[in-house]
Amino acid sequence: MKKNNLGFTLIELLIAATIIGILAVFATISYRNSVADTRVAGARARLDMLAGAVQRYHLDPGVCPGISAGNLTIASLYDCGLLEKNAFQDADNLFNFYICTNTTVSSACGTGNLACMSGTKTSKLPARYWESNGYSYCQSLIGKPTEKLGAE
Repeated sequence: MKKNNLGFTLIELLIAATIIGILAVFATISYRNSVADTRVAGARARLDMLAGAVQRYHLDPGVCPGISAGNLTIASLYDCGLLEKNAFQDADNLFNFYICTNTTVSSACGTGNLACMSGTKTSKLPARYWESNGYSYCQSLIGKPTEKLGAE
């Protein structure tokens, strides 16, 4: 008697489905990490813009009459024309931005930093970027930016 083996066995189909499932999990994780990295890179670019505006203010405080360095805010930088309003919007509100002054409430601002940022606690960002886990990214007056990663 002759057997026709034209199809796949159940075990072969299960193995193929398992392999496809494992690959899908890795692709999803990789995609989520790349989306988060893109969001962080955009926030870093906005922080660099903010630090540049703060530095321009310190070079010529007369450009913003009536505003002292102690009460410098993002809104006052908009009003003075040192910061472009539409370019600094964070539509998702994923990050907090701080101008480092003597009265700054953020612990991220150490000495010599112009501006700092940290992430908000949200499902759109990995936990390592949350301020509550200790993440901060600061732009200083001189030197490279400093990044302090939080716990996962």
